[in-house]
Amino acid sequence: MKDVLKYHQEGYNCAESIVKAFNEEKGTDIPVSIASPFGGGITVGSTCGAIAGAIIALGAVKGREKATDQNESRQYTREMMKKVKEKYGTFDCIELKRKGVSCNEIIEYAYDILKESLE
Repeated sequence: MKDVLKYHQEGYNCAESIVKAFNEEKGTDIPVSIASPFGGGITVGSTCGAIAGAIIALGAVKGREKATDQNESRQYTREMMKKVKEKYGTFDCIELKRKGVSCNEIIEYAYDILKESLE
């Protein structure tokens, strides 16, 4: 079992699982608590927490510190969102569940495209 799925099984939400696994694998120190509000589609079935967690991790690595810096994270985010939309037709947690997409499936997919984006 991948660590990202292990963390979800331990009780971390989808977004927290992504951030925790990313920290472990990449040696980053993104506070897992930043991802806490994003589980369950930002708690209301909206944008999937796994996708949000991947974007949080992406921002930590590719985001900017000053407004005058170029925002490299946007191009990576756009590509990630495009891949999710092409595969599932939606970003929304509630719609993914209606389509029969399990949390484990989308967590694994979001984590894989995050890693792929940063290679």
